[in-house]
Amino acid sequence: MANQVVSHHPARRQFALSGLALGAAALTARGALAQQPAAPARASGPIVLHGVSPRLTVHALDTFHGAAATGLRIDFSRLEGGSYRQLRSVVMNGNGRSDDPLLIGDSYQPGDYELLLHIDDYFAGRKAVLPMPPFLTKLPVRIRVANVAERIHLPIQFGPWSYTYSRGS
Repeated sequence: MANQVVSHHPARRQFALSGLALGAAALTARGALAQQPAAPARASGPIVLHGVSPRLTVHALDTFHGAAATGLRIDFSRLEGGSYRQLRSVVMNGNGRSDDPLLIGDSYQPGDYELLLHIDDYFAGRKAVLPMPPFLTKLPVRIRVANVAERIHLPIQFGPWSYTYSRGS
């Protein structure tokens, strides 16, 4: 240990000790919050937005390209008598949304519905370089409308190998 210089810098030491103290305080606060009981889940859906009539809307996002799913075709159907009857087919606009709500006004009725996403055709149209045959082809998204006083928005994210959707408001 010849010629080893040990330097003691009070400012550095104070900085390190302050950082440790702040970290300990943050962990203690987090632990206290974790011990508080969680708020109960809501029994009903999201609150209807002020001035916006109840409706069903969809927003499709392509996670493979990191963009709105412009041009994606969705067949929209309602369950009737044990099978799905197509109500309409829509193509997503430049924002990845349908130009009009899927259901609004008198058409917004309780029931079971299906959105069939044609993602194989979508990726072929985008000339995406993917393994053939495609892993996912037509994706059925099935939902139930129970309360027509609530607005339902379906954000759908998809790629060639996975998809996810949720109920938004």
